[in-house]
Amino acid sequence: MKRRALISFAAATLFARRAYAQAYPGKPIHIVVSVSAGGSIDTIARAYGEALSQSLGQPVVVENRPGANGNIAAAAVARAAPDGYSLLATGGSTLNLNPFLYRELPFDSLKSFAPITLTARTNFILVVHPKLGVDTLEGFMALAKSKPGGLNYGSAGSGSLIHIATELFDSTVGIQANHVPYKGLAPAVTDLLAGQIDFMFDSATTMAHIQAGRLKALAVIGPNRLPALPELKPLSAYGIHGVDVASGWHGLFAPAGTPAEIVSRLNAALQPILASPSIRERIIALGAEPAVSTPDQLAEILANDLVRLEHIVKRIGARLD
Repeated sequence: MKRRALISFAAATLFARRAYAQAYPGKPIHIVVSVSAGGSIDTIARAYGEALSQSLGQPVVVENRPGANGNIAAAAVARAAPDGYSLLATGGSTLNLNPFLYRELPFDSLKSFAPITLTARTNFILVVHPKLGVDTLEGFMALAKSKPGGLNYGSAGSGSLIHIATELFDSTVGIQANHVPYKGLAPAVTDLLAGQIDFMFDSATTMAHIQAGRLKALAVIGPNRLPALPELKPLSAYGIHGVDVASGWHGLFAPAGTPAEIVSRLNAALQPILASPSIRERIIALGAEPAVSTPDQLAEILANDLVRLEHIVKRIGARLD
């Protein structure tokens, strides 16, 4: 009798979950963005959020909760009810770098979230100030090697993905340069334009300056060419391998425990949205790469990143607490 009751209970629970998923969504969905309004993560989230609202027939509200390298937004979603109504839009560094930069986190990158889909990839551009007088990657590396410790590079802050990318590039090609951390990309770009620093990897915020000739772009981190600047080769084309582990991505996540049926429904709704010409064009215009994935593929990407980035962060010794 007990066995029969347990089977009946399990069947009833499964039926209830499926019925709930079929009724989803029945109220507004909130996408919590890990950065301030106006950045690429926010802009892309608002673009697919608007289309998702039309697809699912419910309002999709985008709210920004910046701070602590994305930890504030991630913690809020990790604590939210796993019902598909609170989602996290974030860059990969919140989940694949922060575990090694902070002594303690209010979430577990792998256990606290249910991946839904990739929403874009980033592809850092190596940009230099024209005063260096170099027009090629080979010329830049030759100059840097001839002046050990003589060049300065900027980043969005100690432990930022751009910091990690540059240190990895420098060590791979044998360059010694000085790190100048800034509180965000904007002040770093300002000093690069003024010639106060010599070079940096940038996530395409310098696009207009490159096109105007105020900065010189030499290559992209890869693994692919950047749609907005297709003439730039990835580092691998120059025989420089392994640096693209520091290329970034944007993803959408739900709290752990969200029914698989709801995750699948969100993924199925977002696949055609993210593949649509209008959304792809908006992503490319921001200097990012269109991307989409299954939940399992995003989970695998995150797990692999955690393995590959850990030793890099430890070698650099970057900490944020």
